[in-house]
Amino acid sequence: MSAHAYIRWADVPQELISSSGQIVESATQAKLVAFDGCPFCGEITENSKKELQVEYAFPRGHELRNSLVDWFIHHGISFVVVTS
Repeated sequence: MSAHAYIRWADVPQELISSSGQIVESATQAKLVAFDGCPFCGEITENSKKELQVEYAFPRGHELRNSLVDWFIHHGISFVVVTS
């Protein structure tokens, strides 16, 4: 079973967006974003409502998972985790 965490782009504070690093991966054309202090890079995608969101692989290890969740909470960013 795998899981992914999703945040809405609109919920990310502007100062984090302004200082983020963004690239397009050449092999897959995925739009990747790295925010200051966030332990992982995420992929910028659109949800079913055509809103921008950032998708993160949700770690199985509790230390890595807690680090990502703590970063979301620290910045007041709501998130949802979906398993498949």
